[in-house]
Amino acid sequence: MKLLAAPLGLILALAQFSCGGGSSSPSTPKASGLVYTNPASGTYRLVRNADLSTTTHLVLDLVGPLSGTGSGVSVTLSAGTPVAWSNVNGSDPAGTFLANGTQFSLGSAPQILKARVTGQSLVGTVAEKGFSAPKSLNGTLLRVALDFRTGLGTLSGTDATLQVGTCRLLDASGTLQDITLTAGTLVCQ
Repeated sequence: MKLLAAPLGLILALAQFSCGGGSSSPSTPKASGLVYTNPASGTYRLVRNADLSTTTHLVLDLVGPLSGTGSGVSVTLSAGTPVAWSNVNGSDPAGTFLANGTQFSLGSAPQILKARVTGQSLVGTVAEKGFSAPKSLNGTLLRVALDFRTGLGTLSGTDATLQVGTCRLLDASGTLQDITLTAGTLVCQ
């Protein structure tokens, strides 16, 4: 009888912990939206547009430097799987993925406003039709948007990994210059 008592006591103790009788750590909650922190510095920066963004729809403005002129800009961006590239404005034609900012005058159709999404990467360009009247870069040059993907079970605190690839400016002389674009941090909450 003594031989059965020890294993039986161990079995009962284990059963207590496996059935919730013991303490356990709380599970990490699922994310329901996005939190973006603007970059602290940078000549060209991706900044959250507070007026157009919601908890699940993040609009980012590419903001230029305080000085200088240009006629267009192109970007290559990528983001993690918890988000998807989307139209900036709900009224834009499907698959637009890009909107003109406040600095460039695109003129009448056809406009140089084009973006392509492949997987998690976006390549986009916005430009004036010529470079004879370059505009100030001190403002919003273009806008892009990301939507939080619901239903993936993404945990709160997951980094959505916003990365910047090659970016270029069409300067006042009509030359394409590489520019350094700084992104902030994007986290699912």
